[in-house]
Amino acid sequence: MVVELITRPRRIQRPLTVALVNNMPDGAFTDTEDQFHRLVFGAGPDVNLELYTFTGTPRCENVAAIIDARYRGLGELWHRPPDALIVTGTEPKQADMRHEPYWPHLARLLEWAAEFVPTVLLSCLSSHASVLLFDGIERRRRQIKSSGVFPGRILDPDDPLAIGLPEHLMVPHSRLNEVPQSALVEAGYRVVVGDAGAGVDWSVAARERGRSLFVLCQGHPEYDTLSLLREYRRDVRRYLLSKGGYGYPHLPDGYLSAAATSQLEDFAVLATAGRHDPKHLWSVFPYRQVADTVQNTWRPGSMTLYANWLSLARAASAAVA
Repeated sequence: MVVELITRPRRIQRPLTVALVNNMPDGAFTDTEDQFHRLVFGAGPDVNLELYTFTGTPRCENVAAIIDARYRGLGELWHRPPDALIVTGTEPKQADMRHEPYWPHLARLLEWAAEFVPTVLLSCLSSHASVLLFDGIERRRRQIKSSGVFPGRILDPDDPLAIGLPEHLMVPHSRLNEVPQSALVEAGYRVVVGDAGAGVDWSVAARERGRSLFVLCQGHPEYDTLSLLREYRRDVRRYLLSKGGYGYPHLPDGYLSAAATSQLEDFAVLATAGRHDPKHLWSVFPYRQVADTVQNTWRPGSMTLYANWLSLARAASAAVA
């Protein structure tokens, strides 16, 4: 007797499509793309990363050429919803975000994503924009810029976004504004990485929004090793060349070695003394000496956080396949 074996074809898992909407200013545009590229591909295999930006934003010649070569405008995004969406922040210019020139585009993007994208990850300013748009929660200005690498506390180790994370997770922060954790909780958010007493409040929170899971990052788990140093250098340059228009920046907390801290403190004494030519001082800023000493203490946790988020995206994608 011949027995015919009938086998069902195995479902081939298609790559996960992640869209990145990059809103960063020219000086950080390509760095931001690289940061998210490394984190997304490091956290999950079989991912297609598609690049988008607000095409109406004025750009320098070099960045405009990069956008022409590999970025799409939002007009194409509406017709091809991804499995997951990342929206970057940008440098704030206005006290009220609703007065920023990009606000109408960002608001439309968030409203659309809530209905058509299974999960959305919002970085820094875009997370503040989301709670303002949907919940009416205003961000508040900090007295001192939050800059450095700080511990956050995992509030529920069984949260799908927290699986495999240590109780205290190191997260980079770099921002002038904040939304209080208490306001998020009152609005129905679950705080994934909360305040650990370091003075920076929450880092990661989430809630269902329409048909989507919105994950808000008030910190910057995507930052690479030298991101905070480059931002500090930028702020020093602004001080030196602004003729009093900017205050001298504070050193990033929890980020630098003792030797690097000493070098930058010595430079600050020279820079604020007012006796030296600013252009000469800028030329001798000890960037490379300090950069060689920086240790990345947050990358493993960031990889795990993003892997958890991409797992949720895969599950949501499979449910509707």
